[in-house]
Amino acid sequence: MINLIRAEWLKLSRRPLSWILLILFLVLLVAQILTQFALTLGMPVRSGIVSAQFEEWRRGVLFPGIFATALSHVNGLGGIFAVIFAAGAIGSEYSWGTLRTQLARDPARDRYLLAKLTTIMLMLATATLLATLLAALLSAVLSPILGSAISITPGDLMNLIVATLRALYVLLPYVLLTAYATLLTRSVLGGVAIGLSYIIVETGFGALALLRVLGGVWALVYNLTIGQNINTLTLMNRHAFGLRPETTAPLDLSQLPSPLQATTVVAVYSAFFLAFALILFRRRDITGPG
Repeated sequence: MINLIRAEWLKLSRRPLSWILLILFLVLLVAQILTQFALTLGMPVRSGIVSAQFEEWRRGVLFPGIFATALSHVNGLGGIFAVIFAAGAIGSEYSWGTLRTQLARDPARDRYLLAKLTTIMLMLATATLLATLLAALLSAVLSPILGSAISITPGDLMNLIVATLRALYVLLPYVLLTAYATLLTRSVLGGVAIGLSYIIVETGFGALALLRVLGGVWALVYNLTIGQNINTLTLMNRHAFGLRPETTAPLDLSQLPSPLQATTVVAVYSAFFLAFALILFRRRDITGPG
């Protein structure tokens, strides 16, 4: 298993797509932080919701709020990048014809797929750590300009470890869904299309949140979607570093699933997607699209 992971890491680290996605992901993070910095630098003196929003952006540039900003980027745009990366990592094996060669050497399909998925998550973890480090360096440069001291406590570092694991956990169901979709269609494009379509549909379903006021089965169905439970986990990351998005957005915390439910629901979805992918990979042929 370790040798398979090493081989997958070597392959994925040498693919141009991996580096293109990583660079674009980090560039967009820098752009977001600099935009927040520019807005807070000229923060208008106002009262009410506008002032609260500017203050929230300011806290998101300073320590320890910068950690929440980086991890929010991971669970926001990072989800889209994770879908593209996962589809490319799995689907290219079909288009390049390398899957048959690999399985001829090591026919244990479950082990091969698990090694590939593990490598994908390890690479996403590496990208998350790089994003956090880059955000911290930017904050260290920008904090004095905003008149704030650089202060990180041991508690912040402990929170960062937990929050990073939580951010990766949020990405897991999307990666596994994309893996299943890519195996089903045997193509990069198919995996990307289905993975991104799900994110779009989920966002659209979130717009129907008003249905939960009907209570009963509507509220139950809405609170069992991946997105609604992920909202709880991402909000926990923001709260861990002193950010309070509910003060500037129409967010009713009482309507969100509990942390225990959110963790369980994401685990159930991930288990289903993983099981479907493993069963499909065992039974399907390993030829390319067609």
